[in-house]
Amino acid sequence: MNKPTYEALERQIIAQKETIKNLSQYEQQMHQFLDTAPKNVKIIELITKGNEDVKDYYYRYVNKSFTELVGKTKSQLIGKRYKEIFEPVDWYWLEIYNEIARKGTSINYKNKKSTNGKYYEIFAWEIQKNLIAVIFADITERKLKELQFLKDKETAEKNDRIKNDFISNLSHEIRTPMNGILGFTKFLNDPDLAEVKRKHYISIIQNSGHQLLRTIDDLIEISKITSNQVTVIEREVCLNNLLLELFTIFDLKAKENNTPLYLRKELSDKESFILTDAAKLNNILSNLLENALKFTTEGAIEFGYKKTDEHLELYVKDTGVGIKTSRQKSIFERFTQEEKEIKKQFGGLGLGLSIAKENTKLIGGKITLKSKKGEGATFFVTIPYTPTQYKLATDTSEQTIKDNSKHHCKILVAEDEEINYLYLEILLKDKINLDCIIIHAKNGEEAVSICNTQPEIDIVLMDLKMPNMNGFEALKLIKEERPKLPIIAQTAFSSAEDIEKIKAAGFDDYISKPISEEALTAVLERTRKRKEKNTLK
Repeated sequence: MNKPTYEALERQIIAQKETIKNLSQYEQQMHQFLDTAPKNVKIIELITKGNEDVKDYYYRYVNKSFTELVGKTKSQLIGKRYKEIFEPVDWYWLEIYNEIARKGTSINYKNKKSTNGKYYEIFAWEIQKNLIAVIFADITERKLKELQFLKDKETAEKNDRIKNDFISNLSHEIRTPMNGILGFTKFLNDPDLAEVKRKHYISIIQNSGHQLLRTIDDLIEISKITSNQVTVIEREVCLNNLLLELFTIFDLKAKENNTPLYLRKELSDKESFILTDAAKLNNILSNLLENALKFTTEGAIEFGYKKTDEHLELYVKDTGVGIKTSRQKSIFERFTQEEKEIKKQFGGLGLGLSIAKENTKLIGGKITLKSKKGEGATFFVTIPYTPTQYKLATDTSEQTIKDNSKHHCKILVAEDEEINYLYLEILLKDKINLDCIIIHAKNGEEAVSICNTQPEIDIVLMDLKMPNMNGFEALKLIKEERPKLPIIAQTAFSSAEDIEKIKAAGFDDYISKPISEEALTAVLERTRKRKEKNTLK
């Protein structure tokens, strides 16, 4: 083979130099092109160790856009490891590069898994083994606009559905009672209509009228709230009296549904004088009680309050259908009910809880909910406790009554009828001025349990006719554990035979219904004397 001549070698060297020059110019042009690119570009070399996942990499090239993004110069990046420059490490990017290295495929997608919470559009591929090119752009602003658009669209569609449902429901809520009013009014024109039927039709017309009036009241109330036409009028109100009035109204409805209704009060009447908007508080509790009665077919309903620090926590508790956890926030929105099936079954506009929430805000309170589907619901209304001057002025006189009281005791009242319990509570505390703690048992089983677990119980007023376990059965079980505990029978029967039966059963005394202040005072005095006499023995 002939050796190349000097001239040939010179031509080859000149050609190679030209190639190198062209490549250098090409590289420079590529860098200029990449530096002016609007997207972020980097070339990285993965640091591998056997078959383990890549945990770090070197920067081999970065463009100007990338340096501006990360706030570093090219000299600070190129030839340096990722982990020695950035803290904390964003493992998501390493997962991308590992996936490319394992599969040898490119990746093109959008994500929001970066630790900085940004959205990126990424295109990455393997140039050669362990050398990866990455082009990506921050599309956060665009993505957020897209998400907001979708959210607004979804909200608009939801509002349209709610409005359509509301209009349809409103038509139903107005036409249904109107059908009853107009239809049965026409039936009343029959001259041969029997008196029994006439009274029944009038009752239907009245109930339909009340139903229509409630719908109109709700619409007026929500319209006032929406247009900011509602003003708060604070005045002195006895909370105990307000709750008692509500109990009197709703107890009649509860009895129609065969649903026991119970009232719990923690403060004395004098302590319960507070400054608030009584009309709004009444409206809040009325809506909650209406709901409880509507959705409770078995069990019982209880409402009342307790004092916590500088607040009063009012509550309405039922054993009804309950509310799904996922629906517990939206349940306070206007025109909303827990489920469409419930709406069909129970009716209503879905305004009650929204009105209750808005009125609670107006009086400086907060409304919350605790519920499980199928296990009932408890609504809590927390308002400021602002005792009035009446309460403060009567502190001294109240203390005098307590100091002069002949009795300091804990009384258990076993009574399933809430009205009867409330009556006894008023007699004992307000009429007889007995300094006592009163506990309520709703049936014989509760009475036995309370007596066995609370040895400080001094006396028991036991109704004889109660559900689950009557007074006679409860007496027997209590006396087995506490034979000296005075138990007084409350009886609606007062014949000689009934009294003998009560005495034979082992009751310490009895009192006949209707119970008077004088009779209750007398039986308590007899019980006190017997207790003192037994103590001296």
